[in-house]
Amino acid sequence: MCMTTEELTSQIRSDRQLLNVPFQLRELSGMARGNWIVAAGRQRGKSCALAQLIYQRTRQREDRRLYGVEPIVLSLRQEIYRCTTACQLSEALVPLIAQGRVLLCLDDVDLLVDWPELLVKVVAPNVEVIATMSEYSVRQIAEDGELRERFAIRYLADLTLHEYLRMSKPKYSDAINDFVRWGGYPGVLLSPKDRSECQQRLFRTLFYEELLPQVRNEAALRMILHLLAEHLGEEVSYNGLCQLLQKRGIKVGVTTVAEYLTMLERERLICSIKCYSAQNTRLPKQRYWFVDNGLLSLFVPSSQMQEQLLRNIMAQVVVREYRNVVIYYASQRNATVDFYIPERGIAIMLCAQEGTVPEAVRNLLRFGRQHPVLHKYIYTVGKISDLLPRGIFNRYLPEWRSL
Repeated sequence: MCMTTEELTSQIRSDRQLLNVPFQLRELSGMARGNWIVAAGRQRGKSCALAQLIYQRTRQREDRRLYGVEPIVLSLRQEIYRCTTACQLSEALVPLIAQGRVLLCLDDVDLLVDWPELLVKVVAPNVEVIATMSEYSVRQIAEDGELRERFAIRYLADLTLHEYLRMSKPKYSDAINDFVRWGGYPGVLLSPKDRSECQQRLFRTLFYEELLPQVRNEAALRMILHLLAEHLGEEVSYNGLCQLLQKRGIKVGVTTVAEYLTMLERERLICSIKCYSAQNTRLPKQRYWFVDNGLLSLFVPSSQMQEQLLRNIMAQVVVREYRNVVIYYASQRNATVDFYIPERGIAIMLCAQEGTVPEAVRNLLRFGRQHPVLHKYIYTVGKISDLLPRGIFNRYLPEWRSL
């Protein structure tokens, strides 16, 4: 479909309205000028970040380089662009970017089939380009020398508790409850409407648009998510999952299970922690955690939801805080710890309920006799009332550093 400049101009006005969202305060320092690609997973807040960058470059202060410039915004998720090629779109853009300073914003640019060609064509001395795309698509830029030279890449971090507090200004306790229950997807957390409906819609989008095109067995993929939630943070092997699936009448091989788990990690729905004692085996057992509490809530029964959501968010905090070092869990005959970081000499137990603290203390003490551990931590929601043995420390809210 050939798009004329007049048709594109009319569509730009409509697309610009889509970004008239409340001003957000994400951490986007260092992006005041130049060509940028903002990369993040689906529904991770790319459009909100783009709206913030438009405001910061064109409206915030008169000393901004592009102050007063009306941005050209194309939301490529709109149906009108589905049959448009990069060549046709760039030709329609030429009269709009030929003169003067231009800020060209391409939201979800990777939905265009030949998007790399479009990015190459629109870059010009008078044009600054900000494009958003998925983390999966941005990997293609590593193979394209011309795009690597022309664009800087910013990976959009997950929404943090402090950013949420700045954006919505809730009470601290309410913000914690929101994060635990709904997770960190901005599209859900910041929704003024029914969050449960937004959560369901988000999962349908992720499942049908991101996951299903990569798999052959929809039933197996759905059941794997249910089983990982049912056995959250427990020791699981590929063979074990395969047997659980077969008991539920789903015929699938170990290779397929491994393939689907790898895909779920790659798409950032889950993360895995390897067993310390089995780190050199070919198929080590692992423990799995969900990356987002909101998605986890779709798969756990209401009777277990509070405890499982608390354990999962504690695990998220640990994984984020020690993301630059290798993290294991340890499972031995007489001692089990949820996280072991040998490089730092740290052992960690998670306690969503105070009644589990004594067992956590025993596990840390036993583990410390067999392994060099400098720091032993118990993560809890509230402060532990009892006196802990020497060398064991309690980390409770608000001491969780990476929430």
